[in-house]
Amino acid sequence: MNEDAFHPDLPESSRARARRLLSSEFVRTMGIELLDLSTESARVTMAMEGKRNSIDTGHGGAIFTLADEAFALASNLGEDVWVALSCTIAYHRPVTGERITASSRRVSSTRNHALYEVLVHDDERHVATFQGMAVRLEGVRPGKS
Repeated sequence: MNEDAFHPDLPESSRARARRLLSSEFVRTMGIELLDLSTESARVTMAMEGKRNSIDTGHGGAIFTLADEAFALASNLGEDVWVALSCTIAYHRPVTGERITASSRRVSSTRNHALYEVLVHDDERHVATFQGMAVRLEGVRPGKS
């Protein structure tokens, strides 16, 4: 876990929450790494080795997985637990590079719903756009690590 990726103003409670999200077995298995995390955005990366399809481009499921983790991080930095209500992804071009990066930002929010956009890049090329709608779980608080 790259502690330097936390923005200096990020509260300790948000850092602890991010550590829990990033320490899940699935995230570790996929090799997802945190690059930058602030109260406004999240940026994660993943090597594409072992995540290619039959035509030797990045597998759509791997691309979606990275975008979903950026969405989860960006939407779960506060006191409440937020989960995905719906997610969509548009694949603009094939992933051919060795590493992809996903950057998430909140587009809009209400008390109980929030929309996030995640841009996925293969080096400098924009390869996919993910949109996630999060819903706040009433009365649920983040678990302890």
